Amino acid sequence: MQMLSEAAILTLIENRQPINARLRGSGLQLRVDEYVPLVCTVLHAGTELRPTFEQRLQLAPRTRSQLESVGTDALVELLPITLTTATSRLACDLNFPLTKCLRRRINNRGLWQRPPTKAMQQLSQREHQRFYHLLDALLDALEADHGHCLLIDLHGGAPGSDEVAAGEPKTDATPGLFHLIDTQVRMPDGEAVIGCLNQQLQALELPHIEASISRGEAPETGDYLSAHVNTRHEQTLTMPIQIQPVFRDDKGQLYPVMTDALQHGLHTSLYEAAATLARQLSNRRVSGHDLMPSQMPAEVLRLDQALKKLARGLETLLYINPINISREERRFLRNKGRTAPDFSYRQLRIDPFAHREKLYRLPVDRIREPALRQLYRDVIDTLAARIDLLVSIGTDRFLYNSLRYYGEPTPEDLANAHFLLHAADRPEEQNGPRYRSEEMVPFFEQKARDWGLECKVELSDRLLAQAMVNNGRKALMVRRSSQASESEMHALAHHELGVHMVTSLNAAAQPLKVFTLGLPGNTHAQEGLAILSEYLCGHLTLKRLKTLALRVVAVDQMLRHNDFCRTWRMLVEDHQCSEEEAFKITARVHRGGGFTKDHLYLSGFSQALKLWRSDDIKGLYVGKTGFSSLPLINELIARGLVEAPERLPDSLINPQTCSAEIAYLVNCIR
Repeated sequence: MQMLSEAAILTLIENRQPINARLRGSGLQLRVDEYVPLVCTVLHAGTELRPTFEQRLQLAPRTRSQLESVGTDALVELLPITLTTATSRLACDLNFPLTKCLRRRINNRGLWQRPPTKAMQQLSQREHQRFYHLLDALLDALEADHGHCLLIDLHGGAPGSDEVAAGEPKTDATPGLFHLIDTQVRMPDGEAVIGCLNQQLQALELPHIEASISRGEAPETGDYLSAHVNTRHEQTLTMPIQIQPVFRDDKGQLYPVMTDALQHGLHTSLYEAAATLARQLSNRRVSGHDLMPSQMPAEVLRLDQALKKLARGLETLLYINPINISREERRFLRNKGRTAPDFSYRQLRIDPFAHREKLYRLPVDRIREPALRQLYRDVIDTLAARIDLLVSIGTDRFLYNSLRYYGEPTPEDLANAHFLLHAADRPEEQNGPRYRSEEMVPFFEQKARDWGLECKVELSDRLLAQAMVNNGRKALMVRRSSQASESEMHALAHHELGVHMVTSLNAAAQPLKVFTLGLPGNTHAQEGLAILSEYLCGHLTLKRLKTLALRVVAVDQMLRHNDFCRTWRMLVEDHQCSEEEAFKITARVHRGGGFTKDHLYLSGFSQALKLWRSDDIKGLYVGKTGFSSLPLINELIARGLVEAPERLPDSLINPQTCSAEIAYLVNCIR
């Protein structure tokens, strides 16, 4: 925070420049991230007193803390424009007239052992004048730019209300958690704003407490700010709100989880209230998102770059795929599945403990965009869980960490899998030539050119899957021992190139590199969208559906018995898999010590299909996204903070129909 003169701050306001400054020689603090028509003032949270004031004060510390609403200013940290003061209201109460701002009594309590001096009165009045000078200049600028403005005047709870706020039974006269001081609101403009706030605040989800709303007077907060703005600024609506101090203890220490919840809730609620006012006064369709800043905050870009550097080297499949898979497959099949393979893995190239510590040291709390703050918190938690997964490869802890990261099949997943496995085989899928991996490479290369994808296609001996996209190298890796029919090659191209490569290239073009790292739930979404692409291109086969189903039952079998040979025999004997296919499926779910990822393909397809039928899912292709992130991504695209996906799967643009039997089976998946 800078220390600036009044003239310097006024110049910044005149030029519409961002501000984060304290007024020199004063406790006044002004922050302007972007000049949007929403301002929040907190006038009574300051605690600073000059020695001359301290010496004459007669209040006990507990009484003083009740009069100073400590911590209330923390609740507005995520809002775009805030005016707060570090000076105690005991020295200058900005919500009272100039001649009365140095108060003698508050709530029938005398404040001073000896009457304040003339010099003390002059200091208080000077602080009062400077605050309103800056406030007027700011509101004039916002009214000139937008034609309207909403000013929220936030106060802490009334003295002595802490016991009620902590959950004691309340009477009808007891203020709610949020008390709307509607007696100071200009009507009729304010009625719709009050209605919006009542609805928004009532819906907040807070830890261990229910949000309640009341309306009426609150005399001890004062009313000068409202009176001044109503007289001086006809295009600004002032809405005073009193909030009970449930976010701090009786010593003024904040409860972090509650404070965070209130910060997020006020951000959403107050933007919607500002949009309600804008709709009234402009007759335009305006939402809270339309008023939010349209420039990516610098602190987000800095954190994003730091996170990208820390995420290097955390490629899950690079470390989980055994490096001796081909040799162990030959040995296992030669012994007819009597001895479990002994897989070897790459050495981890990072210090996991230092890496995890660095992740949690990233300054996420500096982000004042609530949705982005929460997004990065979730991504950091996900990366930390991935580190735990990688560190435990080949140990007993790996299965537990895999369950944390990927989860396990639900009863519904197992029911879907058994339904598909009972479907009669389709002999026509077995007809036609099979193509070796060397013949598949030029096919994929041509598809990449047709779809405008700049990438390589290479053969590999270290894959369990038929093919896999290497994001770092922008390459499609094809298993050297693979064989596929023409229809399977088309499906594989739409799966790997059409989704995994497309989202990799789209992510690389985004200003935020977090989309290359993977949002929470990205595995579920990526694989679900990839199977959806196989279905929409018209080349999804019953064999493919049964393979997805076999992966689900294999994961379930692994979780029940943790026996490689038993899982393999179940696939061969109960589901008539070939020995080679059964080995690949079994190795996929037992690698590392028990890898549960494979159950996500079928459930991801089911969710992707439902979303495709009901919503516009294009936003999911901006990068490695999760289904739950779609509303946030659409918001960020609408605000211009994220680029709309440059490329989309060909199957999404030109969907084809599958056979009637496949369509029937897909429609039966729950």
